Amino acid sequence: MADLQESYFDIIIVGAGLQGLVAAKTYLSLSPDTSLLILDSNLTIGGVWAKENIYPGLKTNNQLGTFEFTDFDIREVCPGKVANGEHIRGEVVYEYLVKYAETHDLLRRVRFGCKVTTAEHLPGDEGGWKLTVISTDGDSKIAKVAQGDERRDDKKILTASKLIVATGMTSTPLPISLLGASNFSPPLMNFHDFRRSATQILEDPNIKHVVVYGGAKSAYDTVHAFASRSKKVTWIIRGSGHGPVYMAPSHIQMGPMKVWLEPLVTTRLLTLFSPCIWGDSDGFGSIRRWLHGTSIGRFIVKTFWKKLGGDVVTQTGLRSKGPEVEKLVPKEEAVWYANGLSILNYGEDIHRYLMDGTVKVIRADVERLEGRRFIFTNGEETKDVDAAICSTGWRWDSGIDFLPRSEHAELGIPSKDYTESQKEMWEELEKRADKEILERFPMLADGPQIEDDDRVILKPKDVELASAENEKATAEPEKQKREEYTPWRLFRGIAPPVDPRKDLVFLGMMMSLQTVLRSEMAALWAYAYLNDGLEPPVQFSDRPQPLLIASEKANLDGPLGLHSRLYETALFSRFGRWRYPMGYGSRFPDYVFDGVPYFDMILRDLGLKTWRKGRSWLGELFSGPYLAGDYRGIIEQWRHLDKTTHT
Repeated sequence: MADLQESYFDIIIVGAGLQGLVAAKTYLSLSPDTSLLILDSNLTIGGVWAKENIYPGLKTNNQLGTFEFTDFDIREVCPGKVANGEHIRGEVVYEYLVKYAETHDLLRRVRFGCKVTTAEHLPGDEGGWKLTVISTDGDSKIAKVAQGDERRDDKKILTASKLIVATGMTSTPLPISLLGASNFSPPLMNFHDFRRSATQILEDPNIKHVVVYGGAKSAYDTVHAFASRSKKVTWIIRGSGHGPVYMAPSHIQMGPMKVWLEPLVTTRLLTLFSPCIWGDSDGFGSIRRWLHGTSIGRFIVKTFWKKLGGDVVTQTGLRSKGPEVEKLVPKEEAVWYANGLSILNYGEDIHRYLMDGTVKVIRADVERLEGRRFIFTNGEETKDVDAAICSTGWRWDSGIDFLPRSEHAELGIPSKDYTESQKEMWEELEKRADKEILERFPMLADGPQIEDDDRVILKPKDVELASAENEKATAEPEKQKREEYTPWRLFRGIAPPVDPRKDLVFLGMMMSLQTVLRSEMAALWAYAYLNDGLEPPVQFSDRPQPLLIASEKANLDGPLGLHSRLYETALFSRFGRWRYPMGYGSRFPDYVFDGVPYFDMILRDLGLKTWRKGRSWLGELFSGPYLAGDYRGIIEQWRHLDKTTHT
């Protein structure tokens, strides 16, 4: 941080991953004289695709054509390194992002090894932010800095007129919460740390038997990494949790056709089958109302989803390859999963390792760890473990302490510091939102009811950010505090629900399969929002009157439109809880088939056209999937609207 000579910037972006880079590029394209700084705790750009995060075998779920910026062809900038029908290797994604940053002159604006610990709102009507930044070891942990023990030379104060937080949802792992973890003798780590030391662990001849704990895509990746190197793997998936995710081949057979699954979710015709609270943004509201509001329509919708999920299970052979493979059958139908729908991108049949005995699957809850054993609540145990990797998820707050905490309800960030009046306000908003959601989409009331600590974040009791050497000590449940947090409550999933100064946005605080396209559109929306360039937002509630809440009860002042915006935010937030209970919808936006109508909503706010196939409604429904080329040039299209002054 010694090279940070300036202390004030027009814009500070926290996060140099994909979303942070495209946010910087977009802002500078429209306002090139902006003083802009990007801070990242890693040592290289890329976020989850940073060089230090790439482990052997890492690939995108995406194949060529569905993971690239609209104006930056991966085949041209990384020639010969990706071909049609191939999943993109992690090192190629990193190279692609480096070249993107170089092309747009972003690298000189990035400061690595910098962790933002606090963001304090500056007083006054003009707004702005004061950030506390400390040095890190590049591993998202503070370098030997415990609570109350920060070294003065490791801390710097920066200020900015506007703040863009682009840290994403996979920056900080949840601590391992298993009884006896501190006394477990073999190496025990979460997936975040495994990926940074994967090569060493995978090649260690003394590690012969590995436990992988979790049922997510990262657990699949870890199992494959060890099993393909002839390591014995015991794969533990909690019996009381969400279970294993859906893993599909990249192409599935649908009737007489073999269909590429990923573009299927951006084919407008098929998005109509997904109950979506903002779905009418696509201009096909009458069809949606018939599909989801009538008994015949709902029968068709349920049949579609049952067929899709059944085809995935059948074509992956989960029920035909033997009892061990059958343990990977997901708990619920595919309709209830969001990014729990993933792709088998291993280049071989991962199930063969289960069929030949290399991998054993146990679906049970762990009671405790003891010595080299995992002991289960049913009395069984796994012995002689040489290492254990836990794929148990990520903290879903921003990782930044926003001050004053009394503003948390206005900012819409996960918090445990709401006042009683703020809690009452959101409870009333969410109650009415639930009523509207279930009236418009009755099938959602029949979804699985999962209450699995959805709003609990585990944190160490004695240290704010655990360093590597005391990580095991904080893994014991009794040494952690369980804190219930509110979910993300952002307008359009980007802006605070109450923000009269318009000096803050959050980018990437959601999950979707269309990561790159969503990042570009969200970055443009954020620029317009921060510079008063948005059209009056279109309300996606179908209620005739905006919800009125007494401002003294809410402790939030503002015009009548504020109440409508608060209610829209509640609808957006609560929709995920009902639509994707097997995903993360109760915590933050997490969606799959709802990406194109989300893009429509964002484009409408920007005043840009949403139907981009060019052949009327027939073209929209039957001209195939929306890909990067369909949205090429949206920055220039918006610039020409002259909605705000550009340099």
